[in-house]
Amino acid sequence: MEVNQKQLAEVLGVTARRIRQLREEYGLFEQGLSATGKAKNYSLAVCVQEYINYKIEAEVQGGANIAKEKEQAEHEQIKKKISILKLRRLKGELHEAADVEEFVTDMIVRFRNRLMSIPSKIAPLVEAENDANIISGILENEILEVLNELSEYDPRKIDKDNSAEILCELEYEEEEDD
Repeated sequence: MEVNQKQLAEVLGVTARRIRQLREEYGLFEQGLSATGKAKNYSLAVCVQEYINYKIEAEVQGGANIAKEKEQAEHEQIKKKISILKLRRLKGELHEAADVEEFVTDMIVRFRNRLMSIPSKIAPLVEAENDANIISGILENEILEVLNELSEYDPRKIDKDNSAEILCELEYEEEEDD
């Protein structure tokens, strides 16, 4: 069955102008085009099949583009998260697990050694004392001193690569630029 451009457009649910555009840009409907006299007629069966194939191809390519865009968006999100983590590390808000483990182990060993040194340090001080309150006060002061040392936390001491110092230098450079 042959139809004119307007009828083909109605069957496909597009405008006659879109039919011309598809023919010029993508070469669609060329196989279904049959010139009879001055009017151009289209083979309906051939043109419908061509249009269906065109739409399927466009949908498949669109799906591939959507998948690619989704993957790129996920990649950008990951890069953003990595950048945030790096910045937090530079600011001293985040540390490598191995660095923290080494720092805590070292801190506990130092704490243990300080506790173990208390008896030998305090013994000469309390040897002549008979008052339990004075002995208790001396022991309490020494224990508080050891505990205060334990409570001192400096994030710059955790990182081996001195990233906090690098950040301080960067902030100083930014202040100079302003």
